[in-house]
Amino acid sequence: MRIRCTRLGLFGGTFNPIHMGHLRLAEEVREEYCLDYVVFIPANRPPHKKLKEEISPSHRLKMVESAINSNNHFISDDMEVKRGGISYTIDTVNYVYENYEFEEKPYFIIGSDLLGEIDTWKDIGILMNKLYFIVMLRTGAPQYDYKAEVSSLFKKQSSEHMGRHPFLFFEKRKLDITSSEIREKIKQKKSIRYLVTDGVLKYIKEKELYRI
Repeated sequence: MRIRCTRLGLFGGTFNPIHMGHLRLAEEVREEYCLDYVVFIPANRPPHKKLKEEISPSHRLKMVESAINSNNHFISDDMEVKRGGISYTIDTVNYVYENYEFEEKPYFIIGSDLLGEIDTWKDIGILMNKLYFIVMLRTGAPQYDYKAEVSSLFKKQSSEHMGRHPFLFFEKRKLDITSSEIREKIKQKKSIRYLVTDGVLKYIKEKELYRI
């Protein structure tokens, strides 16, 4: 089915595993920016991050599909898993432009921790032309002048086609849930109930993931 909408959100990540924090974050962003859909895109192999407790990308994809199946505004796409190799954002965005229909440029969700490396992303100038970046700022975290940082990047990469500043800042609630914490709890044989959905919990147990 070809998705048609006005505003499309893109949420990439390793989702190793996907947890309640991811879901709540996506829901708040969807509501704040009036997104019709948020597309969850599990990475096959991220270019700037080594996966810890690496499991099959297909397992991470299945957990994402399970976690979001009750929300009609959430979609999963296996484009990066199917493509294989390193998951470059530019390849994903080109795929989205070819396979989705939308009226505004897509909104790409990233954490503020990625801003320090975003100028090293492959074809970042093209990405800034094709996307709006929703930058997540954590409530109560030490403040840093992110706006000055991205303004400098914007001036460096700007072109006559770019239009308005592509970075939007959204302060999210502090949800102290991390995938690494969940993996560690599983190793220690502790409960992860209410950190992940029941479907994800069942999948992890059935497939005996993150045990080693």
